[in-house]
Amino acid sequence: MNKNTLRGFAVSGLLVMGLTACGGSGSSTDAGPAPANETSTPTPTAAKQYTSAELTDLVKQIKPADGSELTVTAIDDLAAQANPLKELMGSMNIEPAECKDLAMSGASQSIEGSTGATGAKVDTATGSVSSVALVSGVPAETLQKSLEGSESQITTCSSMKMTMGGTALSMKTEKLDGVGSVPGTVGLKTTMTLPGGQAQSTVMAFAVKGGVLISATASGQDGGTDGAAEAGTLMDQAAALVK
Repeated sequence: MNKNTLRGFAVSGLLVMGLTACGGSGSSTDAGPAPANETSTPTPTAAKQYTSAELTDLVKQIKPADGSELTVTAIDDLAAQANPLKELMGSMNIEPAECKDLAMSGASQSIEGSTGATGAKVDTATGSVSSVALVSGVPAETLQKSLEGSESQITTCSSMKMTMGGTALSMKTEKLDGVGSVPGTVGLKTTMTLPGGQAQSTVMAFAVKGGVLISATASGQDGGTDGAAEAGTLMDQAAALVK
């Protein structure tokens, strides 16, 4: 997995309103002390690999702001989830072209052996959707580099146009700070405008905690104002559960 993977999936997620994949694994420990006559260089240790069942148990403990239950799903084969995304990306005309290349790159990354679980809440009355995902199985340092380099890609794809089946949608994306309190969180807000002028906003946030990739999303007509608080609530609870 290269440094563009998480950014590629972030852009892909924007295009399909919240689908994300790729992830890290559990907690890591500090390297032991080096002999006194040698320069100590920290040596990364293998992080814990969570099973999909373990991640599912964690997601089941997370509650939306209103205290309701999430619909929880285990993901045993992340690669199978990515294939439909890749096909969807290929059928779209996306401008600027660099954003499609990035999305396709993310969707093409090998994630064999990774595990995940998602939880989602759909409010049929308002049409809003919020979700949280935990993914395990890819080196934490790789994910962290992706997070650190994501800002430039958010800028590059701040304005996109997507055409599929004769329908054109426009998207505006901006970096969003203050989504939850997990250190190193990358937040963004995208607003999709349909041909008829209807708009829907989605807040997405990504963070790495103990080697696990945590992603949280909230979308709806009020996504621009309420989404950050809703996604932040999910993000903070998920981070507290990952050890």
